[in-house]
Amino acid sequence: MRRPLQALACLGSLAALSFPVPAAADTAVSSSAAGAAGVSGAAGVSGAAACRVVAAKPLVDAQGMIRGAATRSGCGDHTRLRVRITKVTPGPDRVVKSGSRVLANGTIAAGLRCVRTPARYYVVAVEEGGRTSRSRTVGLSCARVTPPTTTGGGASTVEEEVVALTNKARTGNGCRPLTHDPKLHLAAERHSAAMAAQGFFDHTAPDGTDPGDRIRAAGFTPVRAWGENIAMGQRTAAQVVQGWLDSPGHRANIMNCSFTHIGVGHAAKGPYWTQDFATH
Repeated sequence: MRRPLQALACLGSLAALSFPVPAAADTAVSSSAAGAAGVSGAAGVSGAAACRVVAAKPLVDAQGMIRGAATRSGCGDHTRLRVRITKVTPGPDRVVKSGSRVLANGTIAAGLRCVRTPARYYVVAVEEGGRTSRSRTVGLSCARVTPPTTTGGGASTVEEEVVALTNKARTGNGCRPLTHDPKLHLAAERHSAAMAAQGFFDHTAPDGTDPGDRIRAAGFTPVRAWGENIAMGQRTAAQVVQGWLDSPGHRANIMNCSFTHIGVGHAAKGPYWTQDFATH
């Protein structure tokens, strides 16, 4: 019997998500159903979209740096965009790091070395033309950086098999093969391990982090675009890749020729599977 394919369900389930605009944007993710599989994602900004500025919530990356980013998209003119990482303090909040660049569309980032004492931070994006954006406020400390879960720092045989099967499908469709990036592998492996340990099945973890957060926290920066496929219950690499290929939303991520890198994470309990795609 064919296993049911439905988003956020139990054995044999799949879910896909993609974010083709600059991944630093801390925007709400809309959801929609796509056949039986269920696909959620954020829509890309077309040339006709309104010009906007978005501040991404700060995070701690794999190097122990607090990173903040600002994104400008859908704009036709050049202007100076500023990003400010702001610390919540008694009295007026304090800007602890800032940066700026003249651009039309794109992402700029700033970073500072974090400390083990937890503190609360947010990011402000300011455009010379007057648009501003403020991210959510989050508590951060170096203690939140999670060490790699692999032994020896490499991918497992089954994870490499998923990459090989994915690349075989891509090259047969005219796309270049993806590079199995160690930082994306770390992001994917962390998510599969978290789903297995905490018993959830979602692109957004219980702590509120989404795929873009995890990819940047693993050190894969800058991120121009990202996508993620997850699955639960498939026993082999061949089964999970075929399940993704049979679902339109997941297949779209695999066959997205603009992606250049991949990371695959597998957790035996479940089993849980994560594919993270990204482009610098």
